[in-house]
Amino acid sequence: MSILQRRPPAARIAWALERSHQRGAEARRGAFRLFAPRCQKAASEQLYFSVRPVAAGGGRQLLQYGFVDDRGNIVLSVCGHAAAPWQGRDLTPPEDLAAAPMDPDWLAVLIRGVCQGASLVTFHKVLQGGLLPPGALDGAASIECAWRRYVRLARRRGRFDRSEPVTLDDALETAGLGAVGAPDAALRALGVRELWTWMDSL
Repeated sequence: MSILQRRPPAARIAWALERSHQRGAEARRGAFRLFAPRCQKAASEQLYFSVRPVAAGGGRQLLQYGFVDDRGNIVLSVCGHAAAPWQGRDLTPPEDLAAAPMDPDWLAVLIRGVCQGASLVTFHKVLQGGLLPPGALDGAASIECAWRRYVRLARRRGRFDRSEPVTLDDALETAGLGAVGAPDAALRALGVRELWTWMDSL
């Protein structure tokens, strides 16, 4: 006779329910360990980014943010309202804006998470960094300026004209990499990556 059969009927039922509950709890804990979400990182801790004004109206500015990792993966490409009022001229929204722009509070949380612990690289870090949501740079490991690095390199090679402004496309064409030729922030972030990688190779 089994242990369960030797127990009184009421005790057997209570014992069976308790064992079922324990097995269910163990299974749930095991499932949690197996399928629990893990912190996903980019291909490296270095991220290249670009920000562009897309549209403005009624004192609100719409910006597009593009982030790319070292392997050329687009980590983030999103449009959202800037938290600060826009003082510039009104711009026309692009026809390819397929999704509603994000709320500035949610956008700030998202971009702060992307920047956390990353070594950021952009073209004109003062301007571009100033367009990120408040607090986005606080958690970043560092922020580098591809423009400053390119200008130093161009001066050493005798190819810098102080009277001519250097754009990202100018730098890419000089490097023989081909201009981005588009205002899209994610594509421009890819251009920053290409320029930075080229300078690393010299």
